[in-house]
Amino acid sequence: MVPLIVVMGHEACGAVKAAMSVVRDNAQFPSNIAKMIQPIVPAVLEAAHGGQDSLEAAVRQNVHRVVRELREEASPVLLKPQAAGTLKVVGAYYNLGSGKVDFFDA
Repeated sequence: MVPLIVVMGHEACGAVKAAMSVVRDNAQFPSNIAKMIQPIVPAVLEAAHGGQDSLEAAVRQNVHRVVRELREEASPVLLKPQAAGTLKVVGAYYNLGSGKVDFFDA
């Protein structure tokens, strides 16, 4: 069994940028790209609603959302080991320029 799942967003994420353009500019993308960014749109909206309208804030919010889903709404295969303390799910943000990883949601 894997003891750790890291959900890692990264600086300059193109998928989050695309989701931001959907929210801000009502941009439209081909269906294969639209399917990929659709789950990210709520994170962009949440970041903007919280006064954080930057790309980094939207990436971090997306990580928070995925971590929350894995902790609370995942299949029993993931929920049971978390409850038993044998699996931990954490979020992180990777800065491409510096190589620094900021762990949060620990």
